[in-house]
Amino acid sequence: MADANEDGHRMYLGIDIGGTKIQASLVEESGTIVGRQRCPTPREGGSRAVVRAIEEVMDGVLKDQKVASGDLQAIGVAVPGVVDPDEGRVVVTPNMSLTGVAIGPDLEKRFEVPVALGNDCNLGALGELWLGSARDADSVMAILVGTGIGGGIVQQGRLWRGARESAAEIGHIVMQIGGPKCGCGNRGCLEALASRSAIERDIREAVAAGRETALTALASGDLSVIRSGMLRRALAMDDELVTEIMRRASEVLGHACLTVRHLIDPDVIVLGGGVVEACGDLILPIVEEIVASDQLAGAREGGRVLLSALGDDAVVVGAVALARELVGRSPWRKRFAVKPDYPQISGDVFGEVTVGRKKYRRDVYVRVNGKVKKRDKATAKALYGSSHTVGPQELEKACRGGPEVLFVAAGHSGQVTLNEEARRFLAQRSIRCEVLPTPKAVEAYNDSTRRKAALIHVTC
Repeated sequence: MADANEDGHRMYLGIDIGGTKIQASLVEESGTIVGRQRCPTPREGGSRAVVRAIEEVMDGVLKDQKVASGDLQAIGVAVPGVVDPDEGRVVVTPNMSLTGVAIGPDLEKRFEVPVALGNDCNLGALGELWLGSARDADSVMAILVGTGIGGGIVQQGRLWRGARESAAEIGHIVMQIGGPKCGCGNRGCLEALASRSAIERDIREAVAAGRETALTALASGDLSVIRSGMLRRALAMDDELVTEIMRRASEVLGHACLTVRHLIDPDVIVLGGGVVEACGDLILPIVEEIVASDQLAGAREGGRVLLSALGDDAVVVGAVALARELVGRSPWRKRFAVKPDYPQISGDVFGEVTVGRKKYRRDVYVRVNGKVKKRDKATAKALYGSSHTVGPQELEKACRGGPEVLFVAAGHSGQVTLNEEARRFLAQRSIRCEVLPTPKAVEAYNDSTRRKAALIHVTC
């Protein structure tokens, strides 16, 4: 394990092994992702092919970023299944060929650094507690809706792993006695009713019975796999069948959240995963309405349902948090709290902003990793008729990485505003927002010690 670099940037690898893709992310100790690489998860060749793919994607991101494995502090690995973290062994992975593989020791030997192993949804919860929507909570339950449905529980920075390392498998609580058969073998599980697999099944059955859907054209007639992005597009087209099935799945998910509230009463329930990322605008209001209808009152406020602020990166961020704990640098200990490096911004000159040493004469985003992206004002103009209105589509770009606070520099005369959907986007992810005239917003950004991002309008 390497010593810290002179600039204090200790580096970690976070690995998210999924049923369809493997993602390796190079992450600074602050949680800032500096590089990532993905590859499809091999469907043939057994465990050897999967492990080889994992090693290749890890090698790839290290090579891209010109980092040697010896420069890493540790590696965190997330697996969709039951794992034995103490032995670094995968106990069972229902949807891929890693059952019984001692992947921790194998990777330690290959890369010569400590390796922490955890369940992917557990680590997703850990990531959201560290840097995501649940960052200010004492306890969080994360529910990740994708091909299946998984969960994770964290209390005061500690994972609730259970007596058999299989706690928080919320996808397999029974929501309908005698319901559809689940991949686990039981019937009526949450996963069998509200996962993407369940939604796909219900759509295919409805089409076979004669119902029509825009998905048939979107999928070029092949409905064997219906990706979350396709569901989002169908909803945007007001597809009757997809809307009906998605509403039903959302209602089941809402009652599952109600069950979680009654069982463990966490500060925050965070919804994430591919289906929620794509279709959260439909799902969350339904879930919120069901949870708000709870007739069993608590002693105080709490129990909010939020959307993931980290999206696809929640699991790798959680894997890095676990790796930091393994090497004695827990992100929950104040002495090891590390913030990203942010550029200084100057916005006193009308029509111009300086970020670091570079001048820009157009609007920009400064993301939580400190990188600058040019703002495409055409999106706002097309949707709202003016670049002075900011909606959720832009905030998805500006808030990538999960800032605690977003500074909106509204122009020298303060004409830029956030619409109601944009404010809801931020509230759903527990992101604070300050909208100020550009010179004052830049000053507030420079003075802030929080994880931060900015949207800077340089004119008006």
